[in-house]
Amino acid sequence: MFKSHSFDESVNVNIRGGGRYVDYFSSITVNHLTGMIKDRSSDFTSYNNSINIMRYAFQNNVNAYLTPTTRLSLRLNVQLRDGRQPNLGVQDLFTQVLNTSPTEAPVYFPDDGIASSTKWGTTDRVNPGQRTNPVAALSNGYTDTFASTVVAALEFDQKLDFITEGLSFRALASFKNYSYNAMGASSSWNGYHLADYWVDENGQYQYTTSLNTGNAGESDTSLKPTVGNSGDRRFYFQTYIDYTRSFGLHDVNAMFLYNQDEQVIHLTSANLINSLPYRKQGIAARMSYAYDGKYLAEINMGYNGSENFAKGHRWGFFPSIALGYNISEEPFFEPLLPVISKLKIRGSWGKVGNDDIGAERFAYLPIINMGNRGYQTGYTGNRTSYSGPSYGRYANTDLTWEVGEKINTGMDMTLFRSLNLTLEFFRENRENIFQRRTTVPGYIGVGSTTILGNFAAVRNQGAELSLDYNKQFGKDWFVSFKGTFTYAHNEITKYDESPMYDFQSYIGQSVNMNGLLVSDGLFATDEEAANANQQIGSILGAGDIKYKDISGDGIINSNDWIWQGHPTVPEIVYGFGPSIKWKNLDFSFFFQDQPPTRAERHQWKNLDFSFFFQGVARTSLVMSDFHPFGTNSVRNVLQWIADERWSPENPDVNATYPRLTMSTSANNQVGSDYWLRNASFLKLKNAEIGYTHKNMRFYVSGMNLLTISPFKY
Repeated sequence: MFKSHSFDESVNVNIRGGGRYVDYFSSITVNHLTGMIKDRSSDFTSYNNSINIMRYAFQNNVNAYLTPTTRLSLRLNVQLRDGRQPNLGVQDLFTQVLNTSPTEAPVYFPDDGIASSTKWGTTDRVNPGQRTNPVAALSNGYTDTFASTVVAALEFDQKLDFITEGLSFRALASFKNYSYNAMGASSSWNGYHLADYWVDENGQYQYTTSLNTGNAGESDTSLKPTVGNSGDRRFYFQTYIDYTRSFGLHDVNAMFLYNQDEQVIHLTSANLINSLPYRKQGIAARMSYAYDGKYLAEINMGYNGSENFAKGHRWGFFPSIALGYNISEEPFFEPLLPVISKLKIRGSWGKVGNDDIGAERFAYLPIINMGNRGYQTGYTGNRTSYSGPSYGRYANTDLTWEVGEKINTGMDMTLFRSLNLTLEFFRENRENIFQRRTTVPGYIGVGSTTILGNFAAVRNQGAELSLDYNKQFGKDWFVSFKGTFTYAHNEITKYDESPMYDFQSYIGQSVNMNGLLVSDGLFATDEEAANANQQIGSILGAGDIKYKDISGDGIINSNDWIWQGHPTVPEIVYGFGPSIKWKNLDFSFFFQDQPPTRAERHQWKNLDFSFFFQGVARTSLVMSDFHPFGTNSVRNVLQWIADERWSPENPDVNATYPRLTMSTSANNQVGSDYWLRNASFLKLKNAEIGYTHKNMRFYVSGMNLLTISPFKY
């Protein structure tokens, strides 16, 4: 089914030119991508549905200098994607491979001259919608797609020194159109299972097959056309006035900007709300001042409007201020310059806004459902039913911007003119976070009605460290090293909730935490399992997971969960890697008998080698959707489960996997710390070795070459 390799090939051509009044730049890139799925046309179909994608990118920039102080620029970017692919996605394909038992049926049964189509092998032990055969699903059609993105931008720059020196004006208008079209074909496939078998008089196995239960007869396997399309268009306009001027030791800058953004979605079905344009509008201003390169100050202001809120709440004001001090520019610091060649401290405070409520457009408006709710009157046997409108969502005209208050302090330092260090500490208090109210009692009768509001708050804080080392050793060696480290921890400080137990409260927990039962090994005997008041939904026995009674009510059920592990989003992200260059490399022993001359050696230069590691830590994952067998599935047994499971022969109460059951075990598959794993990793993200000769560079690079992780599955 899979090839051992695939290809990703690219060709790029750049052209640059022009004169005094007009200059231009053009770039053309062609990319060819193939997949790792084998061509099945020779086996089962008359068409090839292997992944084969062509991408084309065209960039054209033209600058016209209308006057010495006026420039008009046109930028045109066109991206085209043309390709064919199977109807089955890669993720779904791997899922089907995992969920298909290789022992229940062959990929297909031989042609018996009776069936009108391929007799794909599958099982009749599961419901029709859950039967899988990845080869059949992969062979059931293809999709030809064509997507185009066109971006045109017109930019106008005008220096206004005739009014006052340092004043300039700029306007930008851009238009983007994205269009996606899909045309293909799909077909059904018929699944057969082994109905009966016997040994004939010659000692050979004979068998009969049967169409799977649920099919009245063979499905029509002829190809049927499929079509689809989507897209959007966007218009953006921006204009601003900028003033930059120096007066001796004083440097000043001021800017005022206006922008508006409109996006229209190409609809494939009638929808009144989605047919309306998405619109945003805003103004911004900035003022900055620096004295003698030592004392720095900047003030920013933003006033933004959003369509997502009612009148009176659509506009938000978001200011910020930043201060900096270049200590190394002071005269008293001069004795330290050979060691600390740069030292700067800085701090900032500001507010930012978020108007994204997710899929909810105009969430301040109510939603009325017509005729799907009602009540009954009368007595038993003589009832009358009435129905009428009901609220799907209540109005909330006070819904407004989510606001984050950011505080940041930092230090920039350069040591020995080679090592650059940056250290930052940050905190963000984000308030008015959008949330659906959860504290409405069910007995009021509106439990299914959505109530949106600015109910939640989160505090996020942490630190960032980055370093950059660059050093020339002699005339031949150059070494650089880059490293980054970020730690960020968030905590929910406000949440609309009514937890069953105090320890299940969201407040005080990090976002993206896991609420899990607490396991206590496996039951050692059937008697121990029978005496446990554990009610997760399965008949218990030796080798099943044993849980702790966290609530203390004497009953162990799905309500005994607590917050465990680390967030699913890493709290620590880091990366590091060196880059090494060796100039004047002597290749004489490869290419010629005599040592090269100085001029010849000068042509061979810049052998470089670099690699970059990336890692994450303080993050967890919960394993799921991998358990074998099951009531309505025939998922395969993974090797580590077969090797490390509990069994009568291996009655280890700390086994990696509990006992296997043919039916789904709700007790063993419920979310618990038994399946909680450390998701940290260190990855060799990129490695490259290159060689430059004159104006050409030859290199070999690799991505994701090595991963070190405690999670092995």
